[in-house]
Amino acid sequence: MKTKKKILWLDLWQIAEQEAWLSDMAAKGWELTKMNWLTAHFKKAAPQTVTFKTDIFKEPINQNFERFEQYELAGWKYVASRGPLHFFRNKPDSSGEEIHTEPIHQAETINLLKRTLKVRAYGILLISLIGIALAVFMLTLDPVRNYLNDEFLFPVIQIFIFVGINFIILKGLIHLNKLIKILQSNKRIQPATDYQKKYLLNMIIGLSVIAFLAVVLIYDLSKSGNIPLAKSFPPIPKEELPVVKMEDFTDSNFHEPYSFEENINRDNFYFVNSSILVPEQYELNQLVEVEGEKWEDQSGPYRPSLTSRQYIVRNEVLAKRLMQDLIDREKEFKSGDAALYNATAFDELYVLDNSIISRTDHIIYYVTYYSKEPIEKIIDAMEKKITEKKQRS
Repeated sequence: MKTKKKILWLDLWQIAEQEAWLSDMAAKGWELTKMNWLTAHFKKAAPQTVTFKTDIFKEPINQNFERFEQYELAGWKYVASRGPLHFFRNKPDSSGEEIHTEPIHQAETINLLKRTLKVRAYGILLISLIGIALAVFMLTLDPVRNYLNDEFLFPVIQIFIFVGINFIILKGLIHLNKLIKILQSNKRIQPATDYQKKYLLNMIIGLSVIAFLAVVLIYDLSKSGNIPLAKSFPPIPKEELPVVKMEDFTDSNFHEPYSFEENINRDNFYFVNSSILVPEQYELNQLVEVEGEKWEDQSGPYRPSLTSRQYIVRNEVLAKRLMQDLIDREKEFKSGDAALYNATAFDELYVLDNSIISRTDHIIYYVTYYSKEPIEKIIDAMEKKITEKKQRS
């Protein structure tokens, strides 16, 4: 026997629309066999002209034997339930009297659904407020990672999901309220001739949300895939790089790359990354040892280090915000103030302890260094780098 399972794209409170849809499925030769909150199951049968009607009560159908028997006598056969909605179809040998003889009585049953939905709405609203508060906290936890690692994605999606769920429930309460007012004015709910438009609209929205979440998940998995530890620290290429290197402001003839580990060089590597807000990210890490030289306090061999980064941000507005977040993070870590430094090649440049953060248009240069070299030499090298980039473009 051929069977079919279809997603219930119509909302729970779209009662007349669900009745019309089930009648249309029967006319196409698909007989309803069972339902749950999300899906309806059908089996292939001869096309029939069938009318579906709905009753609403909290208890399972087998606990309402008297009402069940009453419907049987009136020519209605119970088919399936979707939560508090219980669907009946008229028998082939009976036109089926109205399940609800009085519109006021039907208003009472719909009001039951409204009260049930309202109780759930309060619980969902409370959970939503907690979830949104947590999402906002995650967004503010490390703003820099939102730009560089797309960590804003899931908190923002979480906020939209909670807002969307509450909007849908509010829309359902408004819809049920309209139905109740119609019935209380002693009018019957008219058959939903436009159910196909609502069904199609709900389906498009639902599939769009599913597709969007799938794309985000695939994107996140592709970025956080398992990378061997050795490949996490790619070697520094010999060609010209878009970031400042130690050779740009020191005499590199006496430098030897140094690493605290023999197998994996965590201290000398260069990698390229990207994110939605910062599509081009370059980072160079260097640690060298100068033969025969020690730190000024004679604490040990002279091993200057450099971390040099270039971030090309989507636009200047985002670049300004990212730069401020970088400055704030440096202030927090180093407990100091950022000093504004005059540099003609940059729109703004700040120095904080051993870090230099500069911006020109939507490009950020961010250098952290530990060496004997004066800060002016490093800034000159940064200015030269940005000048060369402008000339090439």
